[in-house]
Amino acid sequence: MTPRSGAGGGSKKPQNRTAKPRKRSTAPRAARVLRSAKTDAENPAQTEVEQLALELQQARERQAATSEVLSLIADAPTDLAPVFDRIVRNAARLCQSVLSAVYRRDGDHVHLVAHDQFSAASVAAVRKAYPAPLTSKNLISVAIRERRVVHEPDVLVSGGYSELQKTSGYRSILIVPMLRDEVAIGAIAVMRLEPQLFPKAQVELLKTFAGQAVIAIENTRLFTELQERSRQLSQSLDDLRAAQGSLVQTEKLAALGRLVAGVAHEINTPVGTSLTVASALINKTKRVEADVAKGDVRRSTLSEFIAASREAASQIMFNLGNAVELIQSFKQVAADRNVSDRRRFDLGEVTEQVVRGLRYGLRGQNLTVAVECEPDLAMNSYPGPYGQVLTNLVLNSAAHAFPDGGGGSVHIAAQASGKGNVEVQFSDDGCGMSPEVKRQVFDPFFTTRRDQGNTGLGLHIVHNIVTNRLGGRIHLETKPGAGTKIQIIMPREAPRESAAE
Repeated sequence: MTPRSGAGGGSKKPQNRTAKPRKRSTAPRAARVLRSAKTDAENPAQTEVEQLALELQQARERQAATSEVLSLIADAPTDLAPVFDRIVRNAARLCQSVLSAVYRRDGDHVHLVAHDQFSAASVAAVRKAYPAPLTSKNLISVAIRERRVVHEPDVLVSGGYSELQKTSGYRSILIVPMLRDEVAIGAIAVMRLEPQLFPKAQVELLKTFAGQAVIAIENTRLFTELQERSRQLSQSLDDLRAAQGSLVQTEKLAALGRLVAGVAHEINTPVGTSLTVASALINKTKRVEADVAKGDVRRSTLSEFIAASREAASQIMFNLGNAVELIQSFKQVAADRNVSDRRRFDLGEVTEQVVRGLRYGLRGQNLTVAVECEPDLAMNSYPGPYGQVLTNLVLNSAAHAFPDGGGGSVHIAAQASGKGNVEVQFSDDGCGMSPEVKRQVFDPFFTTRRDQGNTGLGLHIVHNIVTNRLGGRIHLETKPGAGTKIQIIMPREAPRESAAE
């Protein structure tokens, strides 16, 4: 077989390669040297750009993490668990730590409320150590108690190791207290395996997380307090409404009672007069009857008896007519008050009926009540509540407008006002009101005569009836010494009861 070329020692290729060596160009080498030198010269700038880009990326991550926590706080103002969980996760990730935790202070003890990357052994160690006394040498307790940042590069050297350190093996720890008005309410901690200090940027980030935890805790506290306060106010409002309803009913019954007493007193006059006339007529009849029995009846005596009988019957009819009219008026007002039905009526007639009943009860106070109503003011409304308004206004003037007991007058006028409305003007020539009293006059339970048993609900009832049941509005004008004027504008067609309520 012919041996392969180059397999033995007779090959001439090495001789040829030696005889004709490859000629290398000096130009490419110079270019490579220049490029190498240029690259070496550009490396510091490139490194600086990369460092800035890294810092920018880290800053964006920190900003995204803090924004995420703030979003959780806004979405769940009463749920702290998701906020704390997100804080410990972000702290562990951005601080490159093996452990992170959030602690809360409760009285004289410290509690662990959230943690991240804890092993089963670490969890068991924490459950054994916490809640920890605030006075203990535990670094968490120290940070909260002394309200300062605790930053240990190596806990094995500083002596700050604990059961948690034994189970997890961390060496460095950073603890930032959560301060609210210079009072420590908790702390956030991150731990690393490497014995070294945390970078300044991570320390500041943990301070930011601590501030956000404080915001979350404060939001929860304030929200809880607000809910409790709202609950208390709601309960107080319910109690106030119940008491007000009871007092309003009492006030209505008291006003009706005064009206009944006045009417009953006035009924005695015509009924008493009728009884007197009837008694005198009976006596005269007996005398005439005796004369007839004796057969001694003169024509003049019979004529006188007939005339006296006619006069007596006339007086009895007149007085009993007044009594019937009074009773009918009272029955109408009382029925309207009790039933409060929506019906059609003439405003002037109802106003006269109400005032007629009030006059009888106010005679002893030397107070005159005049009524001037435009005719044919047809209404489809609630005469009972309207009568309550007039009654309260008149009785309020009688009680407050004339404190010296002197005489006075009240004037009530009613007329059409615009399309579909009526205007009722109530005025008195009493002492008027001060600006302070005027400002509160429609408020419930406000009165200047509480020492005399007044409840302060009269004008409050007036305002509520006018603005709610009657669907109108009310305006008051008054000055000290210049009397009081109250304008009531209400629709002829009152709102339905369900809407009015």
